[in-house]
Amino acid sequence: MITKKDIENLINVAKETRENAMALKSGHGLGAAIMTIKGNVYGGCNIEGVISSLGVCAEMAAIDHAVVHGEYKFKALAVVDKEIVWPCGACLQYLTQFYQLGEEEIEIIAADESGKFEKKSLGELLPHKYESKNLKGAF
Repeated sequence: MITKKDIENLINVAKETRENAMALKSGHGLGAAIMTIKGNVYGGCNIEGVISSLGVCAEMAAIDHAVVHGEYKFKALAVVDKEIVWPCGACLQYLTQFYQLGEEEIEIIAADESGKFEKKSLGELLPHKYESKNLKGAF
C-alpha cells in the first residue's frame, strides 16, 4: 500500500521528468515515475523517434531506469499529463512481467498537471493480462 506522501513524490518526479520529454512528432510530452518495493523512485519521459516504432513510452522509460539500477519489483507507477490519462495496454503488459516477480499488486496513479489524481491497480486496468510461468522467482 502506498501513502499520500508516496503519491505526491511520484507525481512530482513524473512532472520533473516530463520536462525532458522528446515529443518530436506529437508535441505531447508525458512523465512517469515508478516506486520500487524498496521505496526508491525512478523517473522517465516519452521519447519519440522520427520513425514511429523507435520511440519509448514514459512508463517504459521509468521502468527501464529502475532496472538499470538493479530494481525489478515495484509498488506503484505514476503518469502525469495535461489531463488524467492511463498507461496504454503495451505499458501495462510490460509492467505485468515485473508484477510477476514481486507478486504484489502495483498501484497506478494517473495525474494531471495540477496534481489531481486517480488511482487504480494494475489488475483493474488490465484484468486479462498475459502472465509467463518462466518469470516466477526469476529475480
